Amino acid sequence: MNNTNARPDVPLPEGDNSALSADRVPGTIIAAVFDVDRTLIPVTTTERIFIRYLISKRVIGLNSAVRTTLFMLRRLPQHSPFEAIRRQRAYLAGQPYERIRRMAEECFRTEIQPRISKAALEAIKDHKAQGHMVILLSGSLDFLLEPLRDFVGADHLIAANMEVVKGKLTGRIVGDYPYGSLKASIIQHFALEHGLDLSQSFSYADHHTDHTLLSLFGNPVVINARPKMQEIARKEGWPMKDFL
Repeated sequence: MNNTNARPDVPLPEGDNSALSADRVPGTIIAAVFDVDRTLIPVTTTERIFIRYLISKRVIGLNSAVRTTLFMLRRLPQHSPFEAIRRQRAYLAGQPYERIRRMAEECFRTEIQPRISKAALEAIKDHKAQGHMVILLSGSLDFLLEPLRDFVGADHLIAANMEVVKGKLTGRIVGDYPYGSLKASIIQHFALEHGLDLSQSFSYADHHTDHTLLSLFGNPVVINARPKMQEIARKEGWPMKDFL
């Protein structure tokens, strides 16, 4: 599968800011980086919406659930169940890529688009009016978020890329996986490659695992914060907003 997402091949080690040293020419482009799940899409995640959609269309069912459960059990105790699911979407293994991609587009039109936060759309509109580069950053699947990128007029999408072999999805996530502190490493590389000035740029995210990412930006904004993220935001002095 050819991925149109702009993202680096090799992430920086966590906490390594050497690539941002003084011998680099500072970037000049101001960007606005938006998390997707529970930020642009309040309350839930795009992938949960997609799974329900596939179940309703009888594309996945009990067998897919069993495959996912078995995969999680095989990964224990080396990985947590949630880490296992993030790295391997077993429920899609063996599905024809083109069919799933078409269904993702339909799911976006009927199920995801109506859930997009109006406040988030206004924020994106404001950033675009100011000439800022708009970037969507998410651990969700790239083919599921490409329609969202096009709908909101984002300049770039950085998302999870699933392996395709002989036209079928394997369920395995390949390349850099944008989750937790790795999001920060990915954005550091992206900023260097595209000339971003992170000190002047904006980042919108909801989860406490986005703390490292938000810390890179001169203008971090915490969205739809739950208690743990609220505590972090208060400690850091970051503004909090609701995208509902």
